[in-house]
Amino acid sequence: MKIIVFIVTLILILAMTNLFPAGKACAGEITWTDETEHVSAADTTISYHSPKPEGKWSVETSLTAPVARIYMAKAGYRLTGNSELGFGVGFQNWRNKDVDPAGQSNAWSIILSYRHYLWRNLSVEVELWPAYNHFESFVDGQTYKGFELWIEYRAGYRFDLTPHLSLNVMPGLGHPIWAQHDWPRLVEKSRESPFDIIVFVPQVLIGWRF
Repeated sequence: MKIIVFIVTLILILAMTNLFPAGKACAGEITWTDETEHVSAADTTISYHSPKPEGKWSVETSLTAPVARIYMAKAGYRLTGNSELGFGVGFQNWRNKDVDPAGQSNAWSIILSYRHYLWRNLSVEVELWPAYNHFESFVDGQTYKGFELWIEYRAGYRFDLTPHLSLNVMPGLGHPIWAQHDWPRLVEKSRESPFDIIVFVPQVLIGWRF
């Protein structure tokens, strides 16, 4: 609970910082050029160098996924000004006791993603998790070894803490697409209501751009 409160507080502070960024111009006080900003007050002039352009590469990992015993790291490459491809690896070690599918996951995953920036740092993303899983079912006691595919759809905003360090708040929805084996109760659950296999993913990512 303390971790959740800390993350929510940090997000609110970042949101206020982005809504009211420091250094906005007042009439007659700031003049802008391509390379330097000049701030004048009476007989004093202070010059600030503009930050370097944002790099095309990034690396990021999730702050929230480890709560569900899911671990990941991903690299991103900015193809254009508003499109980015991602590639990474992940390990799913989640465990369900009272929720279907009941069992223990042991899955190594490859992560493939596409992120599209709509406005400033506001973006949408689709992410695929193809994996090889040793799933131990708590229903029949069997271990199901095989391939599977998971997908997530996200939308969120990236808060730049420094010119390189960022916090990306991207909640989304995820669900299985395909599995080599039918786990006990999962097929029945999807037939009863397709929406029951959709999971809310409260994703918060910390990243480094270069």
